[in-house]
Amino acid sequence: MKNKKSVIFGILLIIIVCVITVGCGFYNLLEPKDFKEHFGALGYTISDTEKAKYEADTYLVASKEDVPFKVEYYEFNNESDAKKIYKKYKDSISNYITSDSNNQESTSAVISKIVAVSDNEYIVISRVKNTLIFIAGTRDYQSEIDSLLENVQY
Repeated sequence: MKNKKSVIFGILLIIIVCVITVGCGFYNLLEPKDFKEHFGALGYTISDTEKAKYEADTYLVASKEDVPFKVEYYEFNNESDAKKIYKKYKDSISNYITSDSNNQESTSAVISKIVAVSDNEYIVISRVKNTLIFIAGTRDYQSEIDSLLENVQY
């Protein structure tokens, strides 16, 4: 009987440790080459020559002729810089954020994401560790924007 309890306790402990390690540490850090490959495969043109709104180590823009939004990708030297720019972007769209709207923010130690919705605009800022993706589009393209970010786990 005591042996059964020990085995059950051991199995539960292993499950808990696995859930904590995988659940708390799970994220997809999109490297610049991965961003280029992923969005390039979707037919987006990738540019590294556009001027960024904020200074970053790497700034890439994915755009498509028939899509009225751009996917901006920032990679920073460290997570602290990414958090600062995330906050600056968040502050710059604060006029969209009201308590009675569809706006949402989720944060964890590694990931922060805000979705800001106005009458016609749909804006997403998503940060994973030292990278950030910013998309400002219209509500007509909300599902496409969500799908793009879901595919790269941002």
